[in-house]
Amino acid sequence: MDVDPQVLVKAAEGINVIVGELSDVGVKETGATGRGFSLLALSPLEAGRQNVQQAMERFAERWSWGVRYLVQAGNEIAEVLGLAAGRYQMMDQLASDTMKQMWTHLVGNPHLSGDEITSRSWTDTVADNGINQIRNADYTGDSLDAAMAKIGTNMQVVHAVGPQALANLGNYGTGQQPGWNTGAAQQAAAITQPGGGS
Repeated sequence: MDVDPQVLVKAAEGINVIVGELSDVGVKETGATGRGFSLLALSPLEAGRQNVQQAMERFAERWSWGVRYLVQAGNEIAEVLGLAAGRYQMMDQLASDTMKQMWTHLVGNPHLSGDEITSRSWTDTVADNGINQIRNADYTGDSLDAAMAKIGTNMQVVHAVGPQALANLGNYGTGQQPGWNTGAAQQAAAITQPGGGS
């Protein structure tokens, strides 16, 4: 379905404005329910003639019921449209997020968390794939500097935790005794944090 949720929201807002204007025509306290027009009836003295006074009274009573019906119907329509717009937007967002996750898991960056995937735009999601990265590789000096910095950080991690990792595999003359809870993961994480390798 190709429906803009904002169109539904604007329709609901428009109906609310119309209902407000209809309410303002009646007496303030009762206008919100479409009442109040019957209170506008003229007295026999104000009307001058009894048939004019009775005609005005009947008109005001009928008008009051008509406006009451319009106000109630408008309120119901606005409520339904408001809920429909919210539900449509929620379902549309859920479908979009699901498709982003499917795309990312199939051809995108497998290291992104669910929140990172859903917070990205579709442009970023579609652009993040191996084929696009090869076709549009960044060969600038800044990119080379960032790659060299990453390689340097990785080398620091290998130098810091590599001997213990080898010792865990077997005694290869490293002088390290095998051990599984050596704190190497925390040490590697500290090095990879911004400013941690310096």
